[in-house]
Amino acid sequence: MMLDLYPRLALDGILKNRRLYLPYLLTCVGMVMMFYILNYLYVSPAVEKMHGGPMIQETLRLGSWVMALFSVLFLFYTNAFLMRRRQKEFGLYNILGMGKGNLSWILLWESVILGLVSLGAGLLGGAGFAKLAELALLNIGHGEVDTSLTVPSSVVLITITVYGGVFLLLFLNSMRKIRFSTAIRLLRSENVGEKPPRANWILGLAGFVLLGVAYRLAVTIENPVSAITIFFVAVMMVIVATYLILISGSVLLCRILQHNKAYYYKPNHFVSVSSMVYRMRRNGAGLASICILSTMVLVMMA
Repeated sequence: MMLDLYPRLALDGILKNRRLYLPYLLTCVGMVMMFYILNYLYVSPAVEKMHGGPMIQETLRLGSWVMALFSVLFLFYTNAFLMRRRQKEFGLYNILGMGKGNLSWILLWESVILGLVSLGAGLLGGAGFAKLAELALLNIGHGEVDTSLTVPSSVVLITITVYGGVFLLLFLNSMRKIRFSTAIRLLRSENVGEKPPRANWILGLAGFVLLGVAYRLAVTIENPVSAITIFFVAVMMVIVATYLILISGSVLLCRILQHNKAYYYKPNHFVSVSSMVYRMRRNGAGLASICILSTMVLVMMA
């Protein structure tokens, strides 16, 4: 009887909070679609036959893993916002007699429902738009057009494996937050004031170091054969460094400015720096995502 209750509670929670879940679900579907399309072009025989096809496919293969890394970081950020808005509801369930194990079952079913919808809609949309992307690429490269529509099982399998793993990580992270929170803390989650985050010197400096090393790699490539692989490593490092700098590095910079009394104790600087340090940890991940997406658009256009 209880096993039937958990799916109903999970589905009811998603439907009642559809204003929160719809943007999150569309984000998940979009990520799955883009990953599928990149891998479809990587295995496409028509792309392989066009001029420079093998090099294009290798770039697309590496690009798909860049997309996978960005998906993990971005979905963790959006899921954290979603969980913060749902903690009061889970706290109420806990007060009414549900243990942490029962709440974990609800979270599991929510993750299963969202994962199945995201993968189903993403694969369906990816299969539809992948052929359009292939035809556009062949038109740009003056390749031989192939009008046959195929759905490679290998691409479907790797997409399910990668994003199934992502949804598993999201579920484990959500379960960790619930298990290490009390019922009172969950109920008051939306009313708790923000505390000034502590400056994490290790993560902040690691972000600046990673960014410097990544750009150093990008500008010192001499061997054309290894250029793609090194560029791929540099891109991964830039993505991670951007998140570290805007989440931890920005807080670290604000703390350094606060310790500079000659700069900080001025009316304009005092207000702006003190308010920024409260907001950057939460908004840093969003700003990092915007920076990375903007950079991707510029690189693609170039």
